[in-house]
Amino acid sequence: MKIPDIFQHDENYRSIMQRLFEASMEESFNAIMITEAVPGYPIVYVNPAFTEMTGYNPEDILGKSPSILQGSDTDAAVLKRLREDLSEGRPFHGRAVNYRQDGSTFMMEWKIAPIRDDSGGVSHFLAIQRDVGDRWSGASGVE
Repeated sequence: MKIPDIFQHDENYRSIMQRLFEASMEESFNAIMITEAVPGYPIVYVNPAFTEMTGYNPEDILGKSPSILQGSDTDAAVLKRLREDLSEGRPFHGRAVNYRQDGSTFMMEWKIAPIRDDSGGVSHFLAIQRDVGDRWSGASGVE
């Protein structure tokens, strides 16, 4: 990743980047979820767009598994590919039926990126999600 030139000359780089990160997460139109890369993938962060899309407030979902969004209509093949990609530390992109807190369904498209620590190991996963509703007509969500 190329760092913008402005940051190479600014002594406050870390502070600026933290504020940019926070604003981009909180103000995004897309739902964002961050999980730990441990069994169950406990959720450590969701943004306001996630709450708007799913009905889950942070206090309802932090510490829980993202599988709380899945149910009987969620495509098992997509979930299998998701598990395989995450276990291999690969990015994931897919679409599947998910469930809001009130039990209603929606078609979610999401990308997941592994976040690596200084030693190269995966410490977290960043999921960017959106409700694709009427825009999706495929059956399986497998690309």
